[in-house]
Order: sequence, then C-alpha cells, then structure tokens
Amino acid sequence: MKKVLISGLNTYLGRRASCYLQSSDFDVTGLVRNLSLFNRIVKEQVTAKLFELDLLRKGEAYENFEISDINFGIYFTQVPSLDNDIQLQLELLGLRNFVELCKRAGNNRIIYVARLMDEDFLEPVRNLFENLRVKYTIVIKSSVVGKESVLNRIFAKLARRQTIFYWNWVASLKFRPLPLLDVYRWLREMPWENNFISEVIYLGGNEEMTFRGLFYHFLNCSSERPKKEIGVNKFFAKLLLTRLNDINKEDIDEFRRVLYYEKNVDNTTWQKIQAFEFTPLKTYVCLDT
Repeated sequence: MKKVLISGLNTYLGRRASCYLQSSDFDVTGLVRNLSLFNRIVKEQVTAKLFELDLLRKGEAYENFEISDINFGIYFTQVPSLDNDIQLQLELLGLRNFVELCKRAGNNRIIYVARLMDEDFLEPVRNLFENLRVKYTIVIKSSVVGKESVLNRIFAKLARRQTIFYWNWVASLKFRPLPLLDVYRWLREMPWENNFISEVIYLGGNEEMTFRGLFYHFLNCSSERPKKEIGVNKFFAKLLLTRLNDINKEDIDEFRRVLYYEKNVDNTTWQKIQAFEFTPLKTYVCLDT
C-alpha cells in the first residue's frame, strides 16, 4: 500500500483526484482550504481522506497536522498562471509549506504536476526544490478531457445548437489530449521512488487529434442530431462563441490558453521505464462526459 499526500484540490485536476486517485493499493490524503465549500462544489463521491488546512496562512490546523509513513506527495499547480509574479509567489509559498508537511511526515519525494502553459516559468519551482533539497519530479501535462473539463464544458454548449460556427484555424489544430482518469492511473503506476528524480518529464495523450475530431467524438456520445457547419473568421468565431453559446469569460480565457500552448509532447522519457496503455479517446469521451 502506497500512502500519498496531495494538494491543489481547488483545481479541476485536484478536485477529481480526491474522487479517483484512491485505489485498493493507493491511500490518498488531501488538503483543502475550506472543506465545507469544497463539499458544496464537488459533485462526485470523494474517496480520499480530507483535512481542512491553509497552506498559505498556515495557522493552528497546519501546525497540528500529523501524517506518517507517506511514500510521496503530489502537488497540482494551484494558481491560474505562473507567469504572473504575484500568483507565482503564492504558488511558491504554498508549495514550500506543503514540502514542510511532507518532510514532517518523514517523506522527501514530491511530484509536482504542471500544465503546458507553465513550461517556460518553472525555474523558480525547480530552484525552490533544489534549495529545500527535495527529491522532486516536475510533470508537464497536456490538457485533459473529462466530465466538467473546460473542453467538455465548451463542447457541451456547442452541441446544443443545430449550426456550428467555427474558425478553421482552431478546428484543425492538432494536439494530444489526455483522458483525465488515465492521468490518475498513470500517477499510481509510475515507479516514483527511484526514478525521474530531479527531472522534468512530459505527459501527453497517445492519440493526435484535431479539435474538430475531438468535438465530434463528444457529439457522437451526447447528441444524435446531425450538425450544420459554417466557417467564419477569427472575429466572428470569438463573437459567436461568447454570445450565441453563452460561454463565460473564464472558460473562454482558459480555452484560449489551451489553443496557444497545446502541442504534441514526447512521452519517451517515462516510457523507457514504465509501459502504460491509454484509453482510446473515442471510448473515453463516452465514459466520462
């Protein structure tokens, strides 16, 4: 049985990790800043043990928190963007205090899970780990698909309409999206104890896919009505996406970051050590929509 401590549960990846990272041989304890708020937000059965604890302000709960014999800690990037100095400093403060908790539990092994958009801004994170003398691995992952992900939320709005307006540049962009639940299975199966120490590794999906192709996988699982497609330019695509489909600014901003930063990533580094079989996207989209 492996015991892990996780943080970053207010993010999409972290929130669903509280429900799906736990397994028969993977014992998960999670830290949340406001437990009552978290319980109102999460819509699935939580399987991890949760503790209310603020990694930024610390306080009595932080000082009194005790856990023992953990194998490693997993920290999901918590701030919206590491290229903002204020947000970066908050990230580093929370991460430093998380490392302190792990060390207090006799553990010095941390897995830091970042996004492709963070790729060029991770040097301060690496420096912090080096200064704290932590055995770390930074995992830079592609965007995920799954229930309530930003891609699923936008696709669900588009699928309600009979006519799909699209900008061809976006529709034809290629990337390798990750089935979300595969990410948790991958985290469980990787031999972290003795591998990838002081390394940055990448995690991308197994299938290259256009945004149009992924949308039609989603559509095949959620709607039987055929759609009419109309190509428009960038200006009208943005206008129609927000107004016609009632997609909020936060989702638009996040989707824009996906478009800008997503790319094909190389899984070779970890595949040399550990084999892993991804769920086919066509199958997965129907399983987790």
